Amino acid sequence: MPQNPVVTIVCNCKNYVIANKPAGVFSQMPDRNSWIQKHGVLKPPVLLDMVRSSAHTMNLEAGGWRTVHRLDTNVTGGVLIAKNKQAAALFSRYLRKGGNNGNLLIRKYIALVDGETDCLPARGVLEQDGMKSLFCKIDSRALMLQLCTGKKHQIRLQLSKVLGLPISNDLKYGGVPVPDAGRQIALHSALVQTKVGLQCHKHFIPVVSGRDSLWANYVDQDGHFKPSVQHALLENWDLS
Repeated sequence: MPQNPVVTIVCNCKNYVIANKPAGVFSQMPDRNSWIQKHGVLKPPVLLDMVRSSAHTMNLEAGGWRTVHRLDTNVTGGVLIAKNKQAAALFSRYLRKGGNNGNLLIRKYIALVDGETDCLPARGVLEQDGMKSLFCKIDSRALMLQLCTGKKHQIRLQLSKVLGLPISNDLKYGGVPVPDAGRQIALHSALVQTKVGLQCHKHFIPVVSGRDSLWANYVDQDGHFKPSVQHALLENWDLS
């Protein structure tokens, strides 16, 4: 886990911000006693606390902000944080019901897997045990995934157990260790798409950590995904 993880605010919109979560930061508060026993420090790094600190430096009032969805601790990338209770409720409604309910919130991920993707179709659906994701093949070891549901460890489980292609450095689900990657796994929330009223936005989320150990073949020196990957992220490939 990074000694001093830094959370940046990728965009600041009227009803929400998008935070770029580094590895080692919790989306919600873990059990404090277990944390202290394991790490010996009183305060674990929690995303919303760190975002509020970043907002303060930007002269933004973040007291009523609310996290709408979560990323696993060792997953990186974009997390939408609503600025008020009503916005949080509308985004949450869409995540529960989809369709025309609430405020549109689409999350697309890039995953690097151990094993060849050549046997996979160009696009497909992963659906079992109440979990549903769409996938699109980028190359022989990179997949793009879009969440339709948001179950715990959903993408990690589906890639490992359904496709037999665990995510690189995801030791919990059979991934091959990657030197110098620490606990960060090769799964990144790369694009967050929203629609609030008539306003549509697509937010790219750059890679901050792991650029050399995990993502060297897919991002530039600033952590932005290469044009071919960005183009794929912008495509509408909903197969539902």
